[in-house]
Amino acid sequence: MRVIAHVDADCFYVSCERIRDPSLIGKPVGVLGNQGSCVIARSYEMKARGVTVAMPVRMAKNICPDAIYIKRDFEWYGVISHQIQEILQDYTPNVEFYSVDESFMDFGETDRDLHALAKDMQARVLREAHIPVSIGLAQTRILAKIGSDKNKPFGITVMTSDNLKQMLLETPVADIHGVGRRLSSQLIAHGIHTAFDYVQARRGLIKELLHKPGEEIWYELQGKSLLPIRN
Repeated sequence: MRVIAHVDADCFYVSCERIRDPSLIGKPVGVLGNQGSCVIARSYEMKARGVTVAMPVRMAKNICPDAIYIKRDFEWYGVISHQIQEILQDYTPNVEFYSVDESFMDFGETDRDLHALAKDMQARVLREAHIPVSIGLAQTRILAKIGSDKNKPFGITVMTSDNLKQMLLETPVADIHGVGRRLSSQLIAHGIHTAFDYVQARRGLIKELLHKPGEEIWYELQGKSLLPIRN
């Protein structure tokens, strides 16, 4: 089948800081932005305590007083991101740099053992760039993105025709890339609560509510690739 992968670094800014200071591993860590006034990234330990992205630092300190707060360093994060890109390009030249911590990969038509492929990529990125990543593999980029979000951190999800329905049933409509919380309220008002509900809805209704981008998502969720990988 046609295989698209989405590679997503786990709590990337914090993971980058832990490369420079291993004593941060296992501790609640927040990276600060906006002149240090709010949390722009947090470790899973801090997330478990209830700290959210964009939370004012004074509020975060009330919730998690023992956390370690670090000023952002985008130049350093860019260096690590470039290392990850170089590793991924050894697997296929068709790599889309989507953001500093996310990439899409197009393997074309392949019958490779996808779980083994993802595990090898995951292990190599961790070994050489020292960053844990979660990977989703599927027939389209929208499905691959859903897959990488499924088993974070350091997870692998392979979506095929055998498990596609169950994956869609388990995915809230707000978690579909390109929909999000802002647009999901319109869909929920029409009884569309999951990704499975989304593909069961009339294409015309989806296009009416979310226009052409929503229609493209409708096809992608069914395994029909419309959104290309741009490298």
